[in-house]
Amino acid sequence: MSLHFKSLRSSSSGNCLLVWTDRTRVLIDCGLGSMKRTREVLTKGLGDQLDIDAAVVSHMHTDHIGHYSLRVLDSLGVEVRVHESCLSQLKAKHFNGRGFCSLKLRPFADSGFKVGDLNFQAFEVPHNPLYPTYGFVIKYKSRKVVIATDFNDWDMLLEQFVDSDFIFVESNHDMKLLARHFNPNSRFHMPNPEVGKLLCTARRHSRKPPQAVMLGHLSSIRNRPDIALKEVESSFENYGVELDFPLLAAPRSEASGAVKVNNFAKACAGGKESGFTTTS
Repeated sequence: MSLHFKSLRSSSSGNCLLVWTDRTRVLIDCGLGSMKRTREVLTKGLGDQLDIDAAVVSHMHTDHIGHYSLRVLDSLGVEVRVHESCLSQLKAKHFNGRGFCSLKLRPFADSGFKVGDLNFQAFEVPHNPLYPTYGFVIKYKSRKVVIATDFNDWDMLLEQFVDSDFIFVESNHDMKLLARHFNPNSRFHMPNPEVGKLLCTARRHSRKPPQAVMLGHLSSIRNRPDIALKEVESSFENYGVELDFPLLAAPRSEASGAVKVNNFAKACAGGKESGFTTTS
């Protein structure tokens, strides 16, 4: 049985990620604006059978969850998981007076939770202080996936990234483009050089490389995929750390390729250097 990842959308205009196995399909965030756009993105990414086990929400900003995406998730009978500290904020900000009587809303706590055959451990990340925000370590058998977007400091988060098989991490802005197109909210997000430093440090502390890393949540004005990739690559060169894994960037307005995170040990035993594969 395999573990897969795909970014359906990743930008300040909307975020929706998908993690799945042969038995379980989970969305990480679903902030896609209108009901029409939400259905279009989900149908294009998952097919006509929208059998989604849960939508796990990182925080309450509208590019990660919203009223209209909640209505779609409600109509599909999808369980919505939010941290218990975010429950009242979800209702106040996104219910818009609607009862959502049939919405399968289930809070999670710091102790972790399970969806199907995926084990989740949430960890709080520093972001906008008005919005408690969480990243996730997802474990499936011997594999470890880390997803963390919308944060601005990684000093207390390093252990979450160490010895991961796949990492999806925010690389929000380039400092030169930020100076040219200033946005005060960028202080809540990770610049490319800091992401590079985080990944270099995590690699130094890991026994093995991740099978792949995907950069996400790139600003449409203050970043570009080629800039983000180059700056992270330069960090590895500057810190003298070998970049021994595929480095990818998630598209802003379309889905990424599907990443298959294989069993690393079995892949190595079969004569391969990595268990990572990607398909369109």
